[in-house]
Amino acid sequence: MKRRSVLIFAPLLALSACGFQLRGSTNLSFSTLYVAGSETSAFVVALKRQIAATTSTRIAPDAQSAQAVFTLLGESQTQTAQAYNADGTVAQYLLRYTVRFELTTPQGKVLIAPTDLSQTSNLSYNSSATLAKANESDLLYRGMRQELINRLMFQLAAVKVN
Repeated sequence: MKRRSVLIFAPLLALSACGFQLRGSTNLSFSTLYVAGSETSAFVVALKRQIAATTSTRIAPDAQSAQAVFTLLGESQTQTAQAYNADGTVAQYLLRYTVRFELTTPQGKVLIAPTDLSQTSNLSYNSSATLAKANESDLLYRGMRQELINRLMFQLAAVKVN
């Protein structure tokens, strides 16, 4: 029993000694945030959900009642042919999800200048499985969206509002 305890706690001690810690929740320096963007945008909806679930920051109903204003300036999903078969049909696509945003105070002071975040993924394509590949494409875009939101959360956490 004692040996088992040592085998369990020794790696935990080593991890804590090197500074490892679980990600946990993100701490934002502002208590309220207004998210400006299309209410039907999947990115805006997912961002609000992520902020509500992982931070103590509240989503403000309007810009004037918020300490910071996140503005989604643009969002695009592109699909570019990347490789072709011998018969000239597409064999692989490059999927790209890009968002452009800025973070300001309600008074207009720029906290994060307009910034582009982009994520890419490859999608092999087979014309005999068109519906399956369309579903796979949707899943890849959803995963890229979540990765962009995670990267955005790190950028928001680095901002200090006085």
